[in-house]
Amino acid sequence: MDTFQKNYWSMYLDFIRDFEGIIYRGYSLPYFCHLPSYILPNTAIMQALKKTEYSNNLTSHVGTQKEFQQVFNQFVQSHTIQRSQKPKGKVVIHLDKLLRFPAAMMNQLDQKRTILLSNGKLTGQQTTVSNRVKRARKHATAVPIANTITVNQTKVKNNHPVNYKMANKMVTLSLENYGRDIGKDISLVQKQAKKLLDKYRDHHLYSHNAFRKWLLNNIKVVMLQIDATQKFLKHIAVSCVVVSTTHSYVNRILAVVAASKGIPSICMQHGIIASELGYLPKIATVDAVYGKYERDWFLNNGAPKGSVEVIGHPRFDQISQKSKVNRTIFQRKLGLNPKRKTVMIAVRGREDVEQWRRLILTLSKKIPLNIVIKNYPSRSPHELTKVFPHVHSTQNYHLYDIFANVDAVISYPSTVGLEAMISNKPVFILDKNVNGNTAYYQKLDHLMKKNTKELANQVINYFTKPSAKKLGDAKRQAFLQQAYMTEKRSMDRLIVLINRLTK
Repeated sequence: MDTFQKNYWSMYLDFIRDFEGIIYRGYSLPYFCHLPSYILPNTAIMQALKKTEYSNNLTSHVGTQKEFQQVFNQFVQSHTIQRSQKPKGKVVIHLDKLLRFPAAMMNQLDQKRTILLSNGKLTGQQTTVSNRVKRARKHATAVPIANTITVNQTKVKNNHPVNYKMANKMVTLSLENYGRDIGKDISLVQKQAKKLLDKYRDHHLYSHNAFRKWLLNNIKVVMLQIDATQKFLKHIAVSCVVVSTTHSYVNRILAVVAASKGIPSICMQHGIIASELGYLPKIATVDAVYGKYERDWFLNNGAPKGSVEVIGHPRFDQISQKSKVNRTIFQRKLGLNPKRKTVMIAVRGREDVEQWRRLILTLSKKIPLNIVIKNYPSRSPHELTKVFPHVHSTQNYHLYDIFANVDAVISYPSTVGLEAMISNKPVFILDKNVNGNTAYYQKLDHLMKKNTKELANQVINYFTKPSAKKLGDAKRQAFLQQAYMTEKRSMDRLIVLINRLTK
């Protein structure tokens, strides 16, 4: 662990211990209040954590990530009951912007046995709950939801937009329907928190008004979520919960409250583990990961044995499907020269824009190329498309259709690089320093460089030297052996896992 990591995890553990006495319905609330959502956007705190002397402010001194994970293992275990029989009921899929299950893959699930769950209001042809379930809410009896009304083309909107329409005939419910007024309870718990905050009036973190406001608001939303989740699981018979990430307080509460009723949870991996900050602590009964790399990484960082399985992700199942986008039309629409190789560059807004500019300049001097830029999260053409005449926007083409029509991909350390390799495209990574860096792409060796000129030269060598191409292809295949299994569809593996936990 470097200085930043030691200070970061130690500060997080301090927060847990300092506020663990704030309890609602038997749950210690700081475990659900996602401290990173306050810390990570705060540049001043993030810079301070990189200094050795910051440890003088801390009571805890975490030596390894495993030490921190074990604290959460104990928390989850303390709220987990073991059933003599597997729970019966519906498989709940929580929809949010990170789940990204394609509708075509969702159709593979047992639609009568599956509930889609939103945390926001449902719009369009809204799914409604049957009178039987409404009555059950009043009388607190658990019932299957077989008689609820289902609809086609239900579009779910969350606090964060869900990025697809469901074409399935599945029941869709919202946790918002289970909300109620618990204002008095919230006031009592916030009052307890204020007393603690007053006690810490000279604390390096807790004394700031911004932190005080953040904590009190988090206590409120977490309590509301616990209450709604308990009502949902009390009134609907559930056998398993599937979520996208347990760093969302909504998903974390779903997983832990489910565990308290003996209901297992599955957490899908929503992106590569480029930084540990987005993946620790691990919470769910089983984390469904991309490959051997993640399985070993979680276990080495304290995940309980048997709690990590290589499943992949259903959205990657689409990669093997042949693109319907014709290359000639693709080239014409984007304004590409059909006589040149085409390289896609994945960028994230203005991040590292000068490095990308230098890389494009180096490439352009050495070899004639078409360059297309996939700009995330914006859909607007990237500013560099206006600087270079041979650099174009990918416009509204789907990522996998772009892969089918380019000859190589260059990316920062993102999931795009893995997806391109699964698409059998040569991939080059512009390395960068990130907090909690896991060096995910390190085994690509010479295909990953921090220096833009060196990276550009690797791209040029790949296209101009057969020996470099052969070596690059071998590196990619070796990487994929650890990073992603492609011999079986992910959705098939996920269904097997769900059935094993519930049947």
